[in-house]
Amino acid sequence: MLSVLFVALCVVLRVVPHPPNFAPVGATAVFAGRTMKPWAASALVIAAMFVGDAALSLLRGYPLVTAVTPFVYGGFVIQAAIGRFLRARKGGAIGAAVLGACVFFVLSNFGVWVGGHTYTHDLSGLTTCFVAAVPFFGGTLLGDVVWTMILSVAYRPLAARLAARPGWVSVPAAQISAL
Repeated sequence: MLSVLFVALCVVLRVVPHPPNFAPVGATAVFAGRTMKPWAASALVIAAMFVGDAALSLLRGYPLVTAVTPFVYGGFVIQAAIGRFLRARKGGAIGAAVLGACVFFVLSNFGVWVGGHTYTHDLSGLTTCFVAAVPFFGGTLLGDVVWTMILSVAYRPLAARLAARPGWVSVPAAQISAL
C-alpha cells in the first residue's frame, strides 16, 4: 500500500507544472521495481502512466495514445525491472535511475523515429531524432536521479514504521539499499 501511495503522489506531480522533463516518472518506475513484486510494479507503472496521460489529455489536450506510447510505457517497465535487479546493491537506486534514464532515452526516441512523421525513416533521420532529443535528456536524467533519491530516502523510515501493519509494505526496507 505504501508503494501505491508513493506512485499515486508521483502521478499528481507529473500532472502539475514542473521544469521540462523534471518529473518523477522514471523515478516512479525505479521505485516500483525496488519496492514491489515484478508483475505488480509493471502493472502499477503502466496504470499510473495511463492515468497521468488521461489527466494530461483532459487538462492540456495531449493525445491519450500515440504510436510512441508502447515505446514509452515499455521504457518505464524496463526501468522498473532495472530497479528490481539493483534494489539490494549499494548505489543501486542511483544506478537504476541513471541506467533507466539512458534506456528510456534510447527506447522512447527510437519510438518517436519509428512511429512519427517528423524524421525520415533512414539512418540520417534516426540520427537527427536522437540529436534533437539530447537537450531534453539532462532534465530527464536529473529528475530521475533526484526523485529516486527522494523516494528512496522517504520510503525506508516509513516502511520500517509500517512493516508491522499487514499489506502496507510489500518489500521490507532491510531488503532495499539506501541509495
